[in-house]
Amino acid sequence: MARREKGYTPVYSDERSATSLDNVEVELSEARAKQPSQWHRFRSWTLHAIFIIAYSTIFVISMIRGRLSAGVFSQIDCMLNSLEALFWNQTLILITAPPRAIGDETHLEVFPIQGPPHGKYTGEPRPEVDQAWKDLLQCPVSDEWVHRWGRQHEAVKLPDGGYLGMLSVFHELHCIVCSARGSECVRVANLGHQKRLYQTLSPKYYFPNATDKEIAINREHNQHCLEVLRMGAACRGDISIITHMWTDKDAQPIVNQTAPHQCVNFNQVMDYSRDNAVDVYQDNYIVHPKFGPSFPHGHSIKPFKEQAMGRHH
Repeated sequence: MARREKGYTPVYSDERSATSLDNVEVELSEARAKQPSQWHRFRSWTLHAIFIIAYSTIFVISMIRGRLSAGVFSQIDCMLNSLEALFWNQTLILITAPPRAIGDETHLEVFPIQGPPHGKYTGEPRPEVDQAWKDLLQCPVSDEWVHRWGRQHEAVKLPDGGYLGMLSVFHELHCIVCSARGSECVRVANLGHQKRLYQTLSPKYYFPNATDKEIAINREHNQHCLEVLRMGAACRGDISIITHMWTDKDAQPIVNQTAPHQCVNFNQVMDYSRDNAVDVYQDNYIVHPKFGPSFPHGHSIKPFKEQAMGRHH
């Protein structure tokens, strides 16, 4: 029989939820004070540099003396691995140049998802939900970034400089609810459907006149969105520990949703996007090299339900 610790009250109830969150907030406050400072990060980089220089010195001396033993080969392999890791870390810093304005500071945050879904982004279909999801913007990408990736021959050039792009976080959010501002939504709306996972929960509200073909294509796009979200989650690999707890409703444990996650400042992400927003729906603003202006007469920014299906160009 497992020993029951003093003060252990394992059954979760609605009355305990507020106390549980308060305790987590106290723990988060203590954890924030323990987060590594910039000095610690600088010291870590310095130590890595010293190790790399040391391995490089060993390699050069061994080559000069012609004593490439098995042990030295092992040292060379380790050195190359260190150099490769350093190269990719520095490359990642360079290729993410546009979002660098957001900063690299993170904070611990508890997702408010314990209990039934609530908030302005979820719930039954209503104008407030649609409006909340509209503020997902396009932004320009610098010539330097596009040339570094070798995409200057395929990227969409903007008439006032730079190229059309978006932060990856908005691509994933578009997969949940595709904003009327997203160019992907407009292209899909031409076929009479939009790839929105949230909207597919209420098809009669958002897609009242969809044909069988449009529903099938929408399903294909939803599969794409699920894969985008899966790969995004795997890429970031959130390793926050999620525990379980008992309830007074049945014998099966439930997930305790109060796990702290390490998050960026999303307000800064939104500020950066707003400050660099591009209205691609201006008359004749972006021009396809073969088919001409993408939006020769602009585009009406309306919720999908208000748009006549298949009539937008």
